[in-house]
Order: sequence, then structure tokens, then C-alpha cells
Amino acid sequence: MQRLRQWESKVGAINPNYKVEHGGFGWLNAREWFDLVGMHFRHHLRQKCELEQKL
Repeated sequence: MQRLRQWESKVGAINPNYKVEHGGFGWLNAREWFDLVGMHFRHHLRQKCELEQKL
């Protein structure tokens, strides 16, 4: 989470035309990668919560 907060203010300054290929989502720019990381992290937190409730 700390690393995400550090990058949050920087990612907007990166040229959106610079892209890197993601194996499942195609070519993503820095903002799209940043948003994907946050979404993925929240997904795992939900999974963790569901598992804890079942235990």
C-alpha cells in the first residue's frame, strides 16, 4: 500500500502513449497498470476476507 501511495502522484505525469504489454489485457499505459494493481490487490483482500469468514 505504501508503494502504491508513492506512485499515485507520479503516474499521471507519465506519457499515456508509452505502453507495456500485459499477457491478458494487452497493451497498458502507466495509469492503466496502476489501476490494475489496485484492483488486483482489492480482489485478494476480498478473497482473504471470504476465507477468514469460512474458517
